[in-house]
Amino acid sequence: MNNYTSEQAMNALNDHDAEVRARAIEQLGELGHAPAVPHLLTILEASDPGTRFITVQALGRIADAAAVPALLTHLRGDDPWVRAAATGSLIAIGTPAVDGLIEGLRDEDKAVRRAAAKALGKIGAAEEAAINGLSVALLDVDKGVRRFAAEALGRLGEERMVPELAEALDDGDPRTRIAAFRALAQIDTPEAREAVRQWAKDQ
Repeated sequence: MNNYTSEQAMNALNDHDAEVRARAIEQLGELGHAPAVPHLLTILEASDPGTRFITVQALGRIADAAAVPALLTHLRGDDPWVRAAATGSLIAIGTPAVDGLIEGLRDEDKAVRRAAAKALGKIGAAEEAAINGLSVALLDVDKGVRRFAAEALGRLGEERMVPELAEALDDGDPRTRIAAFRALAQIDTPEAREAVRQWAKDQ
């Protein structure tokens, strides 16, 4: 199928053929066509899971902050594919999503907390509230949350978190221990190197 222009794709959103509508959604994302965002948000709330997935992806490609509230809602949804797509789209949008992701670190659903920790690290959210939230997440009951929090703090190069990451070297989950080790290596201050040296000595 030939590519649509933005005008053709906008018109095709109302086509009776589901495949045509899906291609239009994808094309609007590829074009980064911001005027489509209100229409895509409407589609997002009234569509089947497959259409929601491609719509969430398109919103990430457009990367308009107006989509953040809806994407945060779908981050908390039951569909793991849509949730993963929402995570990627929030990462693509970046800073405007940070406050909502910090709140997501406190969600009762571990999958949401995992996604929030992962996204904050990839966005590079160095806000005090984000660092504090990730510090608390290092002690989460879920091992995946702890691992993603450690990875995020390493990406952020957060020197203040060296003592907490050093403690995470003794986490009961091996993947969390590896994440903490890598985070300390990324931070690479004398204190971080000493924490790793002391941990290795005690093994």
